[in-house]
Amino acid sequence: MTLVSPVYLDANILVGAVVREHRLYRSCVLLVGELLTSQARILISPVCFQESLWAMVRISYYELTRQPRGKYFSMELYHRWCDRIFNIHGARISAVSSMVRDWTSAGAHVELVPKQEPVWSRVMELTPAYMRQLRLAPADALHLALAQTHAKTFLTADSHFTTVAEGLPVPELAVVHLDE
Repeated sequence: MTLVSPVYLDANILVGAVVREHRLYRSCVLLVGELLTSQARILISPVCFQESLWAMVRISYYELTRQPRGKYFSMELYHRWCDRIFNIHGARISAVSSMVRDWTSAGAHVELVPKQEPVWSRVMELTPAYMRQLRLAPADALHLALAQTHAKTFLTADSHFTTVAEGLPVPELAVVHLDE
């Protein structure tokens, strides 16, 4: 698979590269290795970082309670289980930020987007449009708007982006779906 730089990463790619039990662990690790080796510009947003932290907390909760992934999880459960989650899985939850920091320390081209106000204005304009036009959830619409304004490739493991890619009004953005 050839990815055109810069490459915007969705949160599931970061989580998949950290959690060994994740169904896409091997694919994500190999792909991230390819991005780092090819010295691609890697783009990450605050929403990506937030989603990856929330995913790590949810995965940790499911393991602690021995519940299947995808089971109901809420802020109430998070508040109730927070101390136990961080006591046992704090390092795992911090692993995403550590991983990205390590990439940067090793000389990888990692950027946080967006940086400039005019771009933020465009992203804020595109996000609700994508919510309506493509029926995306707010975070997914924001990921897509950020990818459109900053990248040539949007790398995700969310399968619903494969159907969205067909109706995407931006043909110069390649939406690449990673699966097993």
